[in-house]
Amino acid sequence: MAQQARIEANGDNPNTSGLPLAGVSVVECGQGVSAAFGGKLMALLGADVIKVEPPDGDGTRRRGPFAGDIANPEKSGLFLYLNHGKRGIALDLADDRGRKTLDDLLERADILIHNIPTPQRDRCSMRSDMIAARHPHLVIAAISRFGDWGPRSHYKAYELNTIHASGSAILNPMLCENPELPPLKYFGAQAEFQSGIHAAMTALAAYIYREKSGAGQAIEVSEQECMATMLDLSLVWYTYQNMQTSRLGFAVIGPGGAHRCADGLVQIVCVEETQWRRLVELMGNPQWAGEEIFKDRTARGKNIDALTVLIEEWTRSRTVDELVEQMQARRIPAAPINNPSRIYADPHLKAREFFVPLPCREAGEPTILAPGAPFKSTAMRWSFGGAAPRLAEHTAEIMRELAARPVRSNPRPPTDRQARQFGPLHGIRVLDFCWVWAGPFCTSQLARLGAEVIRVESARHPCVGRLFVPQADGQAGLNRGGSFNEKNHNKLSVQIDLEKPEGVALVHELARHCDIAAENFAAGVIDRLGVGYHSLRAVKPDLIMISLAGYGQSGPFRNYVSYGPIMAAHCGLQTLTTYPGDGPRNPGISYGDPVVGIFGAWLLNAALIHRARTGQGQYIDLSNLEALEMLMPEALLEFAINGRDPQPMGNHDPLMAPHNCYKTLGDPEHWVTIAVGSEREWCALCDAIGQPSLANDSRFATAAARKRNEDELDRIISAWTSNRDRWQITELLQRAGVAAIPTFTNIDIVNDPHLRERGFLVDLDHPEVGVRTYAGVPWTMSLTPCKLRRVSPCLGQDTDDVLQRLLGYSPQRIAELRAAEILA
Repeated sequence: MAQQARIEANGDNPNTSGLPLAGVSVVECGQGVSAAFGGKLMALLGADVIKVEPPDGDGTRRRGPFAGDIANPEKSGLFLYLNHGKRGIALDLADDRGRKTLDDLLERADILIHNIPTPQRDRCSMRSDMIAARHPHLVIAAISRFGDWGPRSHYKAYELNTIHASGSAILNPMLCENPELPPLKYFGAQAEFQSGIHAAMTALAAYIYREKSGAGQAIEVSEQECMATMLDLSLVWYTYQNMQTSRLGFAVIGPGGAHRCADGLVQIVCVEETQWRRLVELMGNPQWAGEEIFKDRTARGKNIDALTVLIEEWTRSRTVDELVEQMQARRIPAAPINNPSRIYADPHLKAREFFVPLPCREAGEPTILAPGAPFKSTAMRWSFGGAAPRLAEHTAEIMRELAARPVRSNPRPPTDRQARQFGPLHGIRVLDFCWVWAGPFCTSQLARLGAEVIRVESARHPCVGRLFVPQADGQAGLNRGGSFNEKNHNKLSVQIDLEKPEGVALVHELARHCDIAAENFAAGVIDRLGVGYHSLRAVKPDLIMISLAGYGQSGPFRNYVSYGPIMAAHCGLQTLTTYPGDGPRNPGISYGDPVVGIFGAWLLNAALIHRARTGQGQYIDLSNLEALEMLMPEALLEFAINGRDPQPMGNHDPLMAPHNCYKTLGDPEHWVTIAVGSEREWCALCDAIGQPSLANDSRFATAAARKRNEDELDRIISAWTSNRDRWQITELLQRAGVAAIPTFTNIDIVNDPHLRERGFLVDLDHPEVGVRTYAGVPWTMSLTPCKLRRVSPCLGQDTDDVLQRLLGYSPQRIAELRAAEILA
C-alpha cells in the first residue's frame, strides 16, 4: 500500500480521467524508437494510443535488454519502456486487408504518428498527402531520417547515419587528442528520441489548431534537422566568424571538464567569471590562478590541459560527493560523473520519486524501475497506464470497437486565416524570462509555431547568450552574439528593470495579456524577482507557467547550479558516450539544454489543451536531469533488469555489424558512416566494395558472427574507405541499398544542398550583423506553415510597441518610464 501511494503521488495512476489528453485517439505505426517514443509521450498524458506493428513485431522487441541476456520478444526492456499504456494490433500495411483496417482506425482517430521510411510509403499508401485526402480531420506526424522530400529523402539510413549527418558527431568527444579516433554518436538512439519528441510536440500544436478550426493537417519531421537545430555554437562559429569547429579543437571556456577525485570523477564548469573566482577561493587562492594564461574563461579554455592538472592537485584528495557539495554550496557548477548504478541511488531522484515501476502483465513478475515523467504540475497528471502490449494482443478488442464506433463526420473548412499564415499557435502570447539556451530553446519552438513571444530583458543584467562568443566578425556587442541570435528568432524584446518595483508592476500588467510565462533561472530566483507563478497568477488566474531548472524545484539538489555539461555528467551520458575501454568524455554540445527545451514545448502545448478543456492554468516544474534520463532507457534498464552498468560502445551497435564511422580520403574531418541491418544489405555491401566472397566467409556469414568478428570487419572496411572520397562512397553504397553518409562538419551543414532545397537553412538580415545563415525549423506543416519570419531582436527594440499595443501607454508615459530608468 505504501508503494502504491508513493506512485500515485508521483502522478502514475492508471485511471486516465483528468489526464490532459484523455479522449484523444492516437494511432502509431512503424518500427524502432522515434514513433514509439512520440506515442509514449501521448500515452503518458492519457491518450488512447493504438500501436500498429508489422506481423513479425516491432524491432525493439529484439533489442533488449533482456533478463539474464535471454532474448524474449515479449520482455525486451526497451519495448516495455516505450510502449506501456498502449494497445497493440499487428497489420501488414502492404496487404489490402491490413491497409483497410488501418484506414478504419484512422477514420476514428485524431492523430497519426508514424516513421514508415519515405521510399516505402507508396507501396503501403502511407504518403501524407494520400492519407490527408482520405482523412482530412487527421493530424498526421510523419517522421523520416532526412525529410519527405529533397535530394536525400530516399537515402537509406539508421540512427548512426542521421546523427553523424546532423553535425553533432563531428564535435564528439570534445577535446579528442587523437585524430585517428573517429567522431562518435551519442549513446543510445538520441536522434530517434529527438524526432519522436518533435513529432509529439508539433502534433499537439496541430491538434490545438484542429480543435479551433476543424481541420487536420500533415506534419513531416526530419530526424537530421531535429539534431542540427541543437548545434548551438558550432553552426554560428562558421556563420559568424568563419571558423570550422571540431572535436580536435580547443575548449571554448575553462574549467569545463572532468577532474579526478579520490573515488571517481567530477565535472566542473565555470561559465561566469564570478564562478571561477569562487572556485579559486575554495581552492585556497593558489598562486598559479593569477597567471596570465588563466586570466579569463577563454584563456583558460585554450590552456585547459595545464589548468586541469593544477585543479586536480586539489581534487584528488577529496571525494566526489564532498567536492560537489562544497562547490555547489558556493554556487560553483559541479556534478558527479555518474553511471546507472549511481543514478538509481541518487538521493535527489529518490526524493523526487522519479523512478517508478513499469506496469506488470502478471502478478509475481519482477519489478523494473524505469524513468517516469520529468515534470510535476499543479494541475496536469500523467500515467504509465497498463503494461506494454503483447504482439497483436488487442486485435479482437480493437476490431469490435471499429465495428461499433461511428465514423467521424467531415470536418468544417478551416476559418482561421491568420493561423494559416503564422502558425497553429497564433493568438497565444508568451512572457519569456528565459536566458542562455534551455529556456530560449523552449520558447523558440512556441515562436516558430506562431505564438507571440515577448522577451523581458535588461541592459543591467543582459542574457549571457548575448555575451557569448562567437560575436559577429569578432566585434563584441549585445546584439552581435551568434548564440543569442541563433535561438531567439520570431521573438520580441522589451527592456524592463526587474530590480525596481515599478518594473515588477509593469511585468504584472503585461502578464494580464499573456497565456504562458517561461523561465529557467535557478530555483527560487524568479520568485525573489517578484514575478513568480503565485504573483503572476494573482493577476492572470488561468496563466500557464513553466520553470525549466536543472534539478527541478524540489529535492535536495534543487538549488544546485547547472548547465548542459553538468547535466550530461550527472545523467550518465558522459560515461557512455565514449570509446570502448576509455574514460568519460564531454559531448561536443550542451545536449541537456535543447533536450529540456523541447520537452518544455511539448508540455506547454499539453497545458494549453488542458486549459481549453478545464479553464485551468497551472505551474509546471520541469527537470533537465529527469528529461535526459528519459532518453537513456537502454543504459538504465540494463542496470534495473540485470544489475550491471553497461559499457561504452563508441559507434558500434549491440546487434548490427558493420556499424561504425570510417576514415576516408581527405583531412582529419573526413569520415563516412556505414551500417548494415539485414542480410540483403550485407550482401550488397560485399558486392559494392568488390569483395563478394565476404558474404560467405564463416567469420561474417551471420549477424552474430559479424558481431563476434567486428574488429576484423572494421579493418577490412576501413582499408576500402581510406583511399576513397566520402561522398563517392556514400553515393556508391546508397545505390546498392546500403546505409551510408559522411560525418558532417558545421561547414557541411551550412553548404548542404539538401538542407538548402528543403528550406531548413535560412538567410536573415540582422540590423547589426547583416545577412547570416541560421538553422531553421526541423518540421513542416501543410496547413499552418512554421517559418523563421524575423531575426532575433536587438535588446529592447520592441519596448515601445508592446507597451502601446498591449497596455495602451502613451509615448509620453513611456518616455517618463525610460527617464526613470524603469525601461533599462
